[in-house]
Amino acid sequence: MVMKAVSVVLPAQVFKLFLSLALQIAIARTLLPEGRGVYGICVAIAAVLLVITYFGNEFGVRYLLVRKRITTSQAFVYLVVTATIAYLCAIAASWALNSFTFWLTERVTLVQLTLAVSLAFSQLLVTQTNVFMTIGGRYWSSSIFSVGEELIKLIAVITILFHFPTVETALLSAVMGNIIVIIVAVMRFKLYKKDYISLRMRDVMFIYRYGISAFLLNISSLTNAHLGTIVLSGLMPNQRVGLYNLAFALITKVQVFPDALNRVLVPASMANRDGQSRFEMVQLSVTALLAFSIVVIPLMGLLGTPVIIFLFGIEYIDVGPISVVLFAGFAFKIVGKPLEAHFNEIAGQPKVVAGIQIFSMVAMATLTFLGAFQFGLMGAAVGSALSMALSTIALFLAYAKATSRPVLGPISFAALFDQIQKLRV
Repeated sequence: MVMKAVSVVLPAQVFKLFLSLALQIAIARTLLPEGRGVYGICVAIAAVLLVITYFGNEFGVRYLLVRKRITTSQAFVYLVVTATIAYLCAIAASWALNSFTFWLTERVTLVQLTLAVSLAFSQLLVTQTNVFMTIGGRYWSSSIFSVGEELIKLIAVITILFHFPTVETALLSAVMGNIIVIIVAVMRFKLYKKDYISLRMRDVMFIYRYGISAFLLNISSLTNAHLGTIVLSGLMPNQRVGLYNLAFALITKVQVFPDALNRVLVPASMANRDGQSRFEMVQLSVTALLAFSIVVIPLMGLLGTPVIIFLFGIEYIDVGPISVVLFAGFAFKIVGKPLEAHFNEIAGQPKVVAGIQIFSMVAMATLTFLGAFQFGLMGAAVGSALSMALSTIALFLAYAKATSRPVLGPISFAALFDQIQKLRV
């Protein structure tokens, strides 16, 4: 059953990855590095506002859903209610932020920032709805939804941005694409069912308590893609920031693979209460992602720069080597994803990962700044990669301490093959 689910979810994520790449190409070629830098700064600020106002509420909703304490429709309503409150707070904060003068707000306009906040929250709704459907076992529907999301956004961007090539239209077209996807999902998958009648205040309170405890964990969205952009925006012109931001955006797209794997294996882990079986599933996931990363890194080193030039143009030639260095660090985060899922959604201990993310955030800000100050963009990439590697090592140590089982000890491939055979059942 698990292997069948993976065979449905993973190809869809691969297809989504190519559509997402096409979307990045459309934006990058149209706006050029200067405009791409402004676009990246807008998205980075919006991500900060989303984290501050929404906490980590999505983890609380998913925790209840995984344990079948709420239905998918209820989870969607809880998501919409909490996200709407946070969105209004984020819009108010963005307007207030615009009244101050410092290096970030000088780079963007109020209209751009408002659109970026709208994009962040509409993307939150789309992503979490997809996750809810996967957790509920609707793998085929989730896969269609996932691919449709990127396809509709791509069509919206091509239709609008190519006629009006500005940062504002790039953000607006992506927002419109997300809104269309949400409307279709609500109607097609009947997410509007009258489960709101059975909404419970204790669930809402739990979601907020869980979200606040996971608040620092949600800072990982900054360390994943945005913190480096924020740091560099105070040191470099928009054109250089645009190159770094594109490189980071490209390598984070690879995260669809561990995310797809976790969406299937987390519910499967909950279905099997045996501790040894759970450990074997985590070990299998980590080993598979490690093998994937080992294969991809040399391929990026060999093909990265020519492919970047072909897809994005000669203006982005510096993105190639930066992407290789960043992916070498991001590979650590990919391998550690099953361990994050263990603490967040199985063990119910988001504070463990949150503490590591604080360390990661501080390390990334410090090392990226020092690297950029001394050696430019490549130094920034090395600093960011090193911070991601250190945080993942800390995550492995925390898992080993919590379970008394080191995941990456001597691995018997015969035993792994037996685990794969069991998943077929």
